[in-house]
Amino acid sequence: MTMPRLIHFQGQMTVYAKFGKNVYLPEDAEFYFIYDGSHQRHVVIAKRIEDNVLQSTIPGHGLQETVLVSVCLCSEGYSPVTMGSGSVAYVDNTACRLARLLVTQAHRLTACSHETLLTPFALTVAALPALDEELVLALTHLELPLGWTVVGNSSFEVSPHRESLLHLAVRWGLAKLAQFLLCLPGGAQALALPNEEGSTPLDLALHGGHSKLVGDITNFQGRRSPSFSRVQLNEDAVLQYLHSSETLTLTLHHTAEHLLEADIKLFRKYFWDRAFLVKALEQEARPEERSTMPSGAADTEE
Repeated sequence: MTMPRLIHFQGQMTVYAKFGKNVYLPEDAEFYFIYDGSHQRHVVIAKRIEDNVLQSTIPGHGLQETVLVSVCLCSEGYSPVTMGSGSVAYVDNTACRLARLLVTQAHRLTACSHETLLTPFALTVAALPALDEELVLALTHLELPLGWTVVGNSSFEVSPHRESLLHLAVRWGLAKLAQFLLCLPGGAQALALPNEEGSTPLDLALHGGHSKLVGDITNFQGRRSPSFSRVQLNEDAVLQYLHSSETLTLTLHHTAEHLLEADIKLFRKYFWDRAFLVKALEQEARPEERSTMPSGAADTEE
């Protein structure tokens, strides 16, 4: 089994597991890639593309570390069998470092931050559009601090005039980042928030000639992020669906407390019952209905 050695935090690379010619992968079996880190386990399905070759997508990961990757075969009525294993090293890149900086600086932005935050990276505003999607992916895999919002920490009083991350994204002309921020806590609040200069994000978009951003802000109706959907199943389990790659990933924390068979079973519950999955994702997009999430969604063992 061969794996790439270095992966950026965002993941989303296609990976192939090729076994020896003497290994036959049954057509009627299911295969899963299991990524075990120090604090997280990710479960992703794999597709059989040849008699001895599997294809899958590498998930994002929130830590810079080497992760054990196992390929498991699952047949109806049997426990998972490990077919092979390898490792990948998740490493930092510019988008990851900038994403972390945005999270930590959200409560102390000024009208100059769109320039000063780029100085440590030797980046110009003109270079940022190439990082738009990577920034969104990096942010999806960061664990946001308790009480964190797009306009700052919710434990502090929000000034009636302040720069927010949404203002920053608009100044940079990053449509995907702005769409993503709108769907985070405080995103809708940031829409009507004037900064120190008295400008709202829409004002900045109009002034900067960002027609895509003007349309996105004007038409925003509180829908879920166009980039990904996430369901918090319980304290330790998160299900995430990336629309661009159509990849479903189950991420579990405190992996020592989880049985692999139970984790795969939980993933299968959503992957193979798309109506169940869509219902859960739609309810997560409407917070007022989360209490009616399908029963058994958080069950990991029977």
